[in-house]
Amino acid sequence: MKNLKKQSGLGITFDTDTISLGKGVVSEPMHARSLEDARPYLMDKKATSRRKNLYLMYRDVHQQKDEQIFRTNKIRYDITVIFPGTIGGKDGEYIRTIGHTHPAAEVYEVLSGNALFALQQTGKKTNDVFYIAANKGEKVLIPSQYTHITINIGSEPLILADLFADFVQSDYSDTKKNRGVAYWVLPPAWEQTGFTLAENTAYKNVGETSFGVPAELSSLNIPFNTPLYTLFVEDPKRFSFLTKKKDEVSIVKKTPLFEVNWQGKLA
Repeated sequence: MKNLKKQSGLGITFDTDTISLGKGVVSEPMHARSLEDARPYLMDKKATSRRKNLYLMYRDVHQQKDEQIFRTNKIRYDITVIFPGTIGGKDGEYIRTIGHTHPAAEVYEVLSGNALFALQQTGKKTNDVFYIAANKGEKVLIPSQYTHITINIGSEPLILADLFADFVQSDYSDTKKNRGVAYWVLPPAWEQTGFTLAENTAYKNVGETSFGVPAELSSLNIPFNTPLYTLFVEDPKRFSFLTKKKDEVSIVKKTPLFEVNWQGKLA
């Protein structure tokens, strides 16, 4: 059993394949994303996996005493568990979310495991792609109108938290139509490389591809060493940009999303 209280700021634990909520912690009913649910979004629509469920979603997780804070600010705190492994055997892609886009920003936090966030700009003639590798405690800001997918590139369950406007709907149409973003993420051809990218030919105008690690969001007063939940409950106003588009646009212009390790054209 993994105790996530220190990392999340909530009395929750993870054991094998489920999150357990402690006293006073509530959420909506858990929703599982099965292989069959995800199939239309995958690199190989006929792929098999030893896992029936690829990931679990716990929406609107909060301590009952904090409910009014979340409702007043129209923010929701979610937890996602993405299981390790591949879809389609050793040559298949890593287990991942199906991906979506929405008209509001989102902040993710890694509670446990190794994540790779894939972000792709939408609505432009060329599609620039960003891959951000994040570990426990690190946080990633996803701007609005960026298609994003989260991949478990580790050997253990990846547990994520995120803050998101509770009135915004996600759009899954682009990742369904194109079965992901410009590159699928597969296990490494050589152990030291971390992962391999496979080109998704559904995209004809791929721009630059960037790789990096999360940049600490110090200008937003969102440090890595304090749980996302705690930061929100203590000062909800620091996350007002999640519900106010004008604030988000200003913040994204002056806040680096990640520290770039490599950038260039892959194809």
